[in-house]
Amino acid sequence: MKISRECYLCIYTQTLNLTKRLGLDEYKASEVLRGVAKIISKYPLNVTPPEIASEVYDFISEITGISDPFKEAKKEAITEALKFKEILQTKLKNSQNPLLEACKIAVAGNVIDLGVNQTYDLDKEIESIFDIEFKHNNFNDLKEKLKSAKSIVYLGDNAGENVFDEILIKELRNFADKIYYFTRGKPIINDITVNDLKGLEISDLAEVIDSGVDTPGFHLNRANERAKKLFFDADLVISKGMGNFECLFGECGREVFYLFKVKCNVVARACGADVGDYVLLKGKK
Repeated sequence: MKISRECYLCIYTQTLNLTKRLGLDEYKASEVLRGVAKIISKYPLNVTPPEIASEVYDFISEITGISDPFKEAKKEAITEALKFKEILQTKLKNSQNPLLEACKIAVAGNVIDLGVNQTYDLDKEIESIFDIEFKHNNFNDLKEKLKSAKSIVYLGDNAGENVFDEILIKELRNFADKIYYFTRGKPIINDITVNDLKGLEISDLAEVIDSGVDTPGFHLNRANERAKKLFFDADLVISKGMGNFECLFGECGREVFYLFKVKCNVVARACGADVGDYVLLKGKK
């Protein structure tokens, strides 16, 4: 998915918000903002938004000396998400369609996003989690694909979401022999990395893969060779979150199931939905 004009402003606004989050003084904030403006201005409309974001956040880290500016926010998001895990798993046991309900749980976790939004209300999202209606609902296609899927690549997104991903992955294990859970190759916004997952259950449910990707989305050109091979060899790929959608939709050359909450107008137009909609979309090759 290529950028639109709104993406320039979105990334610049993210930068402004981050200078406030980090408590930078006016001089340092000005240095960051002017530098980011130069970076953004050199990109034409034939790149994906995460490609620009990668250079922007590298620059911010260089100027501030902070390699992982969202480190504490990621820890807090995971801690908060874990509070809901047991009750959601209990409710799922009584479900007549646990796979569908697990998809709803996973996509509700996609509200945890500190790139597009500076705040989120996880409690509110959880309250209505089982009432979610997908704008695009290719669940039956997903279920049919699972019948013959021996291997699954699951593309992780933001820290905290991984807790809800675990619930869906437990259901997927009823179908596939092998599941790979992809993380980012380095800290970028609040996206999940291997280090963020230490001590969590996901390592018992799937093989965690450092994709090598340095963008806030799984960009194939930035992935290491093992991640690329697993991505194309897998019987099924589930892509979680908007960043992965932005990198892969119409760009990746294989069928992917996209699972996310629409949080901006650019993505809404690209997938034929409205901001706030939930999507379980089978992307064409």
